[in-house]
Amino acid sequence: MPKLLLHKDEAVPLPCQISAIIRTRIETGEYLPGKRLKTIRQFASDFDVSPVTIVKALDILEEETLIERVPVKGVFVSNRLRAERKQLYACFAFPEKGISPASRKSENWGLSSELYRGLLNGSQAFGMNLQFTYFQDDPSLALLQQQLMALKKFDFVIFTGWQLSELQKASAQERLTFCLPGGLQPASPDVIVVDYDRADARKRLAAMLQESGCSSAAVISLPKPNTPRGLDFLEDAQQAGIQVPQEGIWHFDHADPLLIEKLKEVLSRREAEFIFCDATDIMDDLYAAAYAIGQQPGKDLILTAIASGHTFAGLRPPPTFFRIPRYEMGLQIMEKAEQAIRRNEKLTEFPSFFVEKVSEKSEAAVTVAQHV
Repeated sequence: MPKLLLHKDEAVPLPCQISAIIRTRIETGEYLPGKRLKTIRQFASDFDVSPVTIVKALDILEEETLIERVPVKGVFVSNRLRAERKQLYACFAFPEKGISPASRKSENWGLSSELYRGLLNGSQAFGMNLQFTYFQDDPSLALLQQQLMALKKFDFVIFTGWQLSELQKASAQERLTFCLPGGLQPASPDVIVVDYDRADARKRLAAMLQESGCSSAAVISLPKPNTPRGLDFLEDAQQAGIQVPQEGIWHFDHADPLLIEKLKEVLSRREAEFIFCDATDIMDDLYAAAYAIGQQPGKDLILTAIASGHTFAGLRPPPTFFRIPRYEMGLQIMEKAEQAIRRNEKLTEFPSFFVEKVSEKSEAAVTVAQHV
């Protein structure tokens, strides 16, 4: 076999040159994980150097965890690389066959699309195969067993909300399982919850209210029951000495053909200068109703929300709101799964995400606009 050419006159030490050549062979797959490498004497002959130089080169590779020395047996390419190169398969579990009316609401679609964008970008960045798979939400044991069989090929699974709760529980016993519960309790303590810090969002919303200088506040929400976010906001307003109407939460149905007329009637009473819109899909109707009765959002009343920001495209002036970082959540799910599976890093809980205050002049507003 011809001798491998080394640049012996260069400043780069020979062990570094040799380790670089072997490293390239490992990274390109010429030397596969678990493969036994040549002996020190064979390498010394190939490179036309002393065995001591080869030992120093192997020391470098061992320190980089690219090789493993096994007494008596020899030197092997690290099996760790096998796990790192393994194609990971991720499943996003859809509980609906089609897109339901609830999913078609612009805010729900905005949050979902940001999540999907993060998951897809993450899967590309970390070399994963991400599949969106429909699972019927049925508690029967027979169907559950079939669904678990369908999940066998996946390394980890992502769920949203309370749907497919039995499948979530069972999946978490067998593989890494994530859930974006939307403020609800997870189906199982073994499920890794991915959510924004709701306590922090509450504090920031209360701070915005107090800084606004408004003397009265209310909540616009969907039909009952009241949400924890709405109730928390009213509690914080009252504790700050801000006046709240007797009926502090105004309930509206987005599908109501008389929605704008009803909103006009409520706004004309001028019972609240600051309105937390906990039904984000109603925000555009709220703007229309305000302008129809001569009230200018941002001047005569302040409207805000905790949302994706997609719903507010085209509203002028744009409202100040708190953006839910769904894109970042999706990206982090893929990164944490990669670390847990390929690098064997323990993952029992997820880092907190924080809402981002977005105003007309903020950098965050530009970012949101680019993806609407």
